[in-house]
Amino acid sequence: MSKVKSFQLILFAMIVLSFLFPFLGQTSTKNSGEKRPDRLVIQLQAEPGKNEMPVAGFLHDLHTKAVDGKCVSCHAEKDNAFIFKFKRIDEKASMALYHDNCIACHSEKKAAGEAFGPDAADCRACHSGEKAENSSWNKIEFNKSLHFIHESSSEIKGMTASDKDNCSRCHHKYNEKTKEIFYIKGEEESCAYCHKNTRQEDIRPIREASHDACVKCHQTLKGKNIAAGPVTCDGCHDIEKQQKMKKIADVPRLKRNQPDETTITGWKADSKNTKNFMKAVPFNHKAHEKTTENCKACHHETLKKCQDCHGTEGGEIKGGFISLEQAMHQTDSDRSCTGCHSKTAQGTDCAGCHFHKKANRENQEACKTCHSLSPEQLQLSDPIQLAKTALSGRSSEYALVETDKIPETVAIEVLSNEYGPSRFPHRKIVQAIFQRVEKSEMAKVFHTDQAGLCMGCHHNSPKSLEPPKCASCHGKNGQGSDGRPGLKGAYHGQCITCHQQMKVEAVAATDCVKCHEKKK
Repeated sequence: MSKVKSFQLILFAMIVLSFLFPFLGQTSTKNSGEKRPDRLVIQLQAEPGKNEMPVAGFLHDLHTKAVDGKCVSCHAEKDNAFIFKFKRIDEKASMALYHDNCIACHSEKKAAGEAFGPDAADCRACHSGEKAENSSWNKIEFNKSLHFIHESSSEIKGMTASDKDNCSRCHHKYNEKTKEIFYIKGEEESCAYCHKNTRQEDIRPIREASHDACVKCHQTLKGKNIAAGPVTCDGCHDIEKQQKMKKIADVPRLKRNQPDETTITGWKADSKNTKNFMKAVPFNHKAHEKTTENCKACHHETLKKCQDCHGTEGGEIKGGFISLEQAMHQTDSDRSCTGCHSKTAQGTDCAGCHFHKKANRENQEACKTCHSLSPEQLQLSDPIQLAKTALSGRSSEYALVETDKIPETVAIEVLSNEYGPSRFPHRKIVQAIFQRVEKSEMAKVFHTDQAGLCMGCHHNSPKSLEPPKCASCHGKNGQGSDGRPGLKGAYHGQCITCHQQMKVEAVAATDCVKCHEKKK
């Protein structure tokens, strides 16, 4: 009887262990829902008339570590480059290809006494049905800093011994007739201009092309005991590791023969009828380069001029039928001038005024800030030189306000009742705003003088150093019939919201006596 009980206890313990540790000694693809940047999904095309298993989850970095970082364990090489397909070059993937190779490797690891993966009987260990949402993969931006680190590396060589720099190692063009790649100095462009997110005829997708070029190069350098970039998924696509990557603070300008200044217009200088076109824009190309991480921030499809794709009034097919005017003024696009400027105005140095002063097309004065070159000027002068002259003159136009013309203190007492009057440190606040604007060249362009900044608070007043009082527009007895707030709401909405937008933490919204004492 005791033997039976002992057997029952052992059997019960085995059952419990089998539930707690279903793949003891194995390396399962399941990971308790943990989000990882190396989590991939393997899903083959369904075969007609067959029941399909759920997708197979795959932890790439876990397997890379298991084969000591040797990519050739799973990936073939062709023309001295990895093929980022599993155990094949051109042939189509099949269930047998994965089953035969994966399970064989797992069996070898098991026989060698190493950590091993599931075998043929453990289908659900791989076919877990895990979705892509379980991945923490984050796109890596090849910004100016990363580009300079590669460009200035003495270990990365050009394609030929005669190359003075190493640009040809990565940048190339494609000859449709000969099916070969070639390099032209001065015509380098972003890889993403040709290599899209999905395969385009014979052009590989960007993910495959960049892995092939970058990982292969990193592997080659590491094989020579030379410090190089990551070869694992998390090395590039883990958010925390991205934040720890070396960042060059002052990156030299990219070499692409780009102009320092240029003009932007939808018409040509020799056009006969230009009276219905907006004036041209003098554009400081060099200054804008400093504010972006890469050229694609504006040149999203090509490094050609914007008007090459968006030049006609109705747009062209290569520009998605988006005209130049639309491309430059889309408020919801980071690539457009207006959209980028609006996003910048949301920063803490600007948001105190701009939270209620939205960009609109009715402000004709704002249009003139950019559109300042007439057709006659362009027809008589070189466009580049004209832009340079216009931009150099603009920087000297920013007019300052004399300190003694700014009231030091303003007493707000029209609503004084339960609380005493508010002694507003007017000059101190105004000068603090002036200092914030001084840091931004863009702000000084659109605010042509300091007096115009007064309109941030006196928002519907003409530009003046003696604007009308708030009570001129806001009623003392509450909200007006047209919906504008009463005087109390206007004061509190303006001041408190400004503090919140500009991160002024010294004055809390609930600290009433900070601004006006409570009467005894």
